[in-house]
Amino acid sequence: MKRTNLFRLCGLLFTALCFSVFLFNSCKKDDDGSSQKEKEKEKEEQLDQYEPNNSINEASPVAFATKIIATLHNEEDVDFYKFSTTPSGKLDVLKFELSNGSSDANFTITIYSSNKEQIVQVPYAGSGIDLSYQMVTREAEFYVKVSGKDASSYPANYNLTVSFANVADKYEPNDNIATAALFPLNKEETLNLLTGDIDFFKIQDLSKENVWDVYEIKLVNKTTDMSPAITFYDVSKTEIEGSEVIVGAGKDITKEIFMKSGANNAQYLKVYTISPLVTMPANYTLEVVKKDLNEASEPNDTYSTAQIITEEGTYQGIIIKKVSGSDPADYDVDFIRVTVPADKNFRYKISGSNIKYDDYYPTSSETGTPSVWDYDNDPYGGYWTFYSAAYTRYFYFAFKATVDLTQWQIEVQFTD
Repeated sequence: MKRTNLFRLCGLLFTALCFSVFLFNSCKKDDDGSSQKEKEKEKEEQLDQYEPNNSINEASPVAFATKIIATLHNEEDVDFYKFSTTPSGKLDVLKFELSNGSSDANFTITIYSSNKEQIVQVPYAGSGIDLSYQMVTREAEFYVKVSGKDASSYPANYNLTVSFANVADKYEPNDNIATAALFPLNKEETLNLLTGDIDFFKIQDLSKENVWDVYEIKLVNKTTDMSPAITFYDVSKTEIEGSEVIVGAGKDITKEIFMKSGANNAQYLKVYTISPLVTMPANYTLEVVKKDLNEASEPNDTYSTAQIITEEGTYQGIIIKKVSGSDPADYDVDFIRVTVPADKNFRYKISGSNIKYDDYYPTSSETGTPSVWDYDNDPYGGYWTFYSAAYTRYFYFAFKATVDLTQWQIEVQFTD
């Protein structure tokens, strides 16, 4: 009886021991499995230096133009990156280039703004296809998500580069009239436009003060899909009525403007396109050519700066800008002063189409304000004669025109 009980007790102890071994092995197996998964994940993260970056808040910071070599490790895996640089204020082309390292993986990228709002999700490229995308921006910080689908096995490898094209020309940023760039005279410059871009330039001639001249604006279009347009603004930055010029795709623009030189005078030029751009940047050349049409005696727009004539002969000049209102600052005027010696008769004849002139009473003083004799005379084709006096006299004439680029002429004779 005692032996039977002993056998039973031994059996129970053996069964308990076996069960304990089974439980220990089961737990060890689970622990080993869990550890194996963690090890595999750690290995993946070691191979992919940007992990963990599975959310926008975990985005890995990367410098622009860096080649990212990375992997999507499973179908739920996504990669976030943050790109930032010093803002330049210039409009530029931002390029996204993803090289697909897996024949059956289909990648897309999603672009987010600096405040983590989605800008665009680029369409899937296709299985085994590389992805390329570009956008025009002046922002300097973005988040980018890489995700994929359709891969039959993982890992799915890819390379990603996000970089600026640096296509902004040297006059940028000049996208509004307040930031208009001073443009050089008589020099051709190569420039460009991007989608949504506008170029503003300040045209100013500082070689002299208050001299009217003609300036030719030459825009040569280097892009077949750009339909260029230009508009002009006066020195107060107000659009000049009727100054807009628009041409078709691939066409050039040539436009002449009338402008007075000097620090207080300028015009502003706006260059833009009215057609969507396929090719970017859309290149063009711009040149502002000073024509040097005014006479060397300029500036002579007031009686105090009048061209002085002391000899007989025929004298000519050109009116660049016609009378356009009551303010003499808005049009070209040519003043001359004829010095008539004592005891000499003075004869003169004025000619020229579209010419008007004011004449002034003769005075015996070289200074002071002369008295106006008559306004807006028309040349009549004959001579006017003033007879001699016992003192030197000074006659003033102010030439104006009713048509731009009009020539005047005066014949001066002194007789006994």
